[in-house]
Amino acid sequence: MHDLVIRGATVVDGLGHDPIRADVAVKDGRIAAIGEIDLHTHYDAQVTWDPTLSPSPSLGVTTAIMGNCGFGIVPSPPHLRDLIMRNLAIVEGMDLDALRAGIDWQFRTFAEYMTMLRGRGAYMNLAVLVGHSAVRTAVMGEDASVCKQPTAAELAEMKRLVAEAMDQGAIGMGGSYSLNHSGWGACRCRRRSAR
Repeated sequence: MHDLVIRGATVVDGLGHDPIRADVAVKDGRIAAIGEIDLHTHYDAQVTWDPTLSPSPSLGVTTAIMGNCGFGIVPSPPHLRDLIMRNLAIVEGMDLDALRAGIDWQFRTFAEYMTMLRGRGAYMNLAVLVGHSAVRTAVMGEDASVCKQPTAAELAEMKRLVAEAMDQGAIGMGGSYSLNHSGWGACRCRRRSAR
């Protein structure tokens, strides 16, 4: 575990090399690591069955940010939960059977998810981004993955859900423009755009 991480520092090694941009980790008053330090995780689902968030704490990680890449498991209308899990399986390479067996759906709304997290006793500090794809899926269902523009009513509902999440403690909104982050059924969208 590091005492301090300085991200995007200008590092001058004193040996005459050009300065570089890097993350610098400090432990006990000494530089412990220089390079890219990426704590990107997808513990959104795992925390519901594993408050230890294994293996990260044993590797010295003290904080996890949920909702990266715009994917998460909240909001989670019950009739869309399997689609939410399929999105995670496709985009993040998570085992679908493990998600189906493991997720303890004690929540539906962002507020209920935050309440669950607070009562969970997670081993790490947690912060949650409201995920664009999770919100889009909650509002548009299967249509969220087929490059369909939301209707005015759907867009208004998405805005409401994001504002509600921010009011309930979200630290921001997560999203991604990567074609690999298109979720379940996205091949339909890619085939259509290739024509």
